[in-house]
This record gives sequence, C-alpha cells and structure tokens, in this order.
Amino acid sequence: MGSRGDSVVGGLMPWRGGRAGCAGRRLRRLASAAFALSLAAILPLVGCGKRPSTKQTVVFWQFSPLSAIRPVLDRFQREFPNLEVQVEQLTWQSGREKIVAAVAAGRPPDLCEIGSTFLPGLVADSTLIDLTDSIPDLVPALRGWEVARFRGRIYAIPWMVGTRVLYMNGDLMKRAGLSPLRPPATWAELARAVQRVDAVEPEAKGFGMNSGEREVLFKKFMPFAWGNGGDILDSTLTRSVVLSPQNTEALRYYLSLKPHSLLDRQEMLDEAFARGRLGFIISGPWMLRKLPEAAPRLHFEVALMPRPAEGKGSPASFAGAEALGIFRSSKEKGPALELARFLAREENAMPLYIATGNAFPAAIAAERDSYFVSHPRDRIFVEQLRTAVAPPVHPRWVEIEEILNGELEEAIYGKKSAEAALRSADSRIEALLNPKP
Repeated sequence: MGSRGDSVVGGLMPWRGGRAGCAGRRLRRLASAAFALSLAAILPLVGCGKRPSTKQTVVFWQFSPLSAIRPVLDRFQREFPNLEVQVEQLTWQSGREKIVAAVAAGRPPDLCEIGSTFLPGLVADSTLIDLTDSIPDLVPALRGWEVARFRGRIYAIPWMVGTRVLYMNGDLMKRAGLSPLRPPATWAELARAVQRVDAVEPEAKGFGMNSGEREVLFKKFMPFAWGNGGDILDSTLTRSVVLSPQNTEALRYYLSLKPHSLLDRQEMLDEAFARGRLGFIISGPWMLRKLPEAAPRLHFEVALMPRPAEGKGSPASFAGAEALGIFRSSKEKGPALELARFLAREENAMPLYIATGNAFPAAIAAERDSYFVSHPRDRIFVEQLRTAVAPPVHPRWVEIEEILNGELEEAIYGKKSAEAALRSADSRIEALLNPKP
C-alpha cells in the first residue's frame, strides 16, 4: 500500500511554474494549509516569477473521445502554458490490460483515468500514489470518494460519476391505465406496472432483464439489495454477507419480474426500449442522448429506482466512477496532479458530460449548473446519485464480482433458486477472502 511518504506532501509536489506571479499569489490560490506548505517548500527550486526554459509533457491516458476531451485540455494548456498534455484514448475493451502492462513495464502514463472496478487492484498492488494529505480541499468539493478510498487513505481523485435509473415508456403505461407522471415508487408498484404492460401489449414485454452479459448483472440486481439494506461484504471487508435475508428477499423479488421480461444484453434491451417494445428498463444516461435521435416519436420518462416499500429502505442504485490516479513510477507527478485538479473542477468536467452524456462531474457544484434546469431528465440521475451505492473497494473485487455475476446468471436462467444462488456465491466469496490453510 501507499504510505504518507508517497503522498504529495511527502514528495509529490504540485507544479506551479507555468503561471506568472510571485509566491504570495500562488499561495492564495491554495485551499488548504497543508497544500500551501508543500508548495512553499519547492518555491526556491522553481523560482518566483520565472518560467522553465522548456515545456514539461504530461502523458494522460483516458477513455473519452479525443474530440470531447481535447477542448478541455486546450483550456488547461492556455492556463498552464509551460505544460503540454500528450493524451491517448483507451478503450473499455482493452484499457485495463494496457494500463496493467504499462505499469509492469515501468512505463505508465503520468495521469490515468481508472475505472472503479479495477482501481482496487491497482491500490492493492501499491502502484498508485497516496494522495490523502495533498488534496484535503477537494474532499468536500467532490462526490465519489468511496471508490477511491482504501483503509482510510485516498489513492485517486473522483472525476466523473455515473448511475442507473428507471426508464419508462409513457405510451405503454397509458395503454395499461398507468400515468407516466406517477412512476412506480415501490417494488410492488413496479411489479404491478410491469405485469399490466405485459398483459396489455402482445408485442411488448413489461421489463428488460439483463442476461448473457455477466459484467452488468450485479449492477441491475444489487440496487434492489442495497435499497433493502443488503450488501456484499461486511464493514471490515473481510467477510461475505451475500447470503442475508435482505439480499434473498431482493433476489426473489427481482426474479418475480422474469415471466414478464425480455432477457437480453444491455445493448439489445436499450434497442428494444427505443422500438417501443419494453415498458420499463434500468439504464444509464447515454440513453438520454440516444433515444431522441433513434426514436424521436417515443414518449419516455425517467424516475428514481423503486424502494422496497413506502417508508422502507431507499431508492438505491449502482454507483460507478472514473477516477484520476498517479502511478508511483510516473515521471511527472507534480504536473499530473495539477492536471487532475484542473480536470476535476466543475467548469472543466461539465463540458465533458455535455459532450459525451456518459457520466456526470464528481464536482458537487455541477448540480447547480443551468444545464440541469433545462434538462430535467438529466437531473433525475443527479438525484439518484445521492442514494447510489458503490461496490466495496477490495483488492480482489474483480474476482468477487465474477462470482456474484455467475451465480446471478444461474438464478436468472432458472438453474438455481434465489437462496441456492446466493448461498453458493456467499461460500465462494468467503473462501476467496479467507482461504483455509
């Protein structure tokens, strides 16, 4: 694991030489005393009012289209003229493998966008710098720290966060005698709405249930479990709590929707919804951009996930995040931190969301952006983030997720009961966490 000696205060310094001005102006820009002290310690090395003779290059790997990220980076380079950003776009299909290979070869980027699914493994391998003491001013300004914090220490800066909500076909709801203005707020209300839509329209199904795509299964089931008070690991992250009454009740409910559901991969479910063949699906913000273009005549609404019952539980959903991490072997750690701080600012993260529509700024100030006033459907996602839950930050999360997804698939295909699937997942995860000698 990283230590305090690996933090910015202990050795990774913020780079400020790219802007004119003396130490007084620089120090006034810092939000925390600890960060100011670390900067003051290196001012004699940089020189007040002086610029380096050559530019420093920050290598930045990220997943957004270059057309979306480039305007943001151009703005950064105007603000920091002595820093140049060399950006590379990763793909979700091979990005993790490329990052791991670069770290193993000792040639990682200076700054890297890291998905919350594989960030715990990088932390466990001691490949990321401990940023805890360098960014105290950012903690109240950003959400999503649960994906970047391990054993009380912070190893990355949340940049973009995402969640899922309930999409509703307004026309199908009206045909079934339901009002799109009164979305199902509880499990029972959703079940009744799904059944009624399924019964009233022969060419449509009530609900879209994921199958054949393991990596997304837990993201669709666990919101019901989390909302019901269930979880995957205990608070110490050393024991499985998968086999619990709360999770069992949630999975029984989820499977009760199957007779009225279309089972398919997320992409196909999204397409079926766009064609008016599904009453309800759980999906992400990308659909807000896709549907008006692919199905301009479709009348749809979005709503918070239903809670177990009125006055019980919460409208929980899956919370994912893209965080910015700096590797131990990065060559330009100070400039990398400067770039990360810049990217996390609301005014710089918001344009990326507007351009891509995939994930929201982690900056809490973005909630007040006028964009969400004129786009109320987007605002539902922002509200859902308040009760969304992130998976546990555990070094072996990828393996835990695979076990959970595999057992959920067995239950969805009717090969195991809800209890049997959760019991098997629980014992397998427990063996993974606490192997017998």
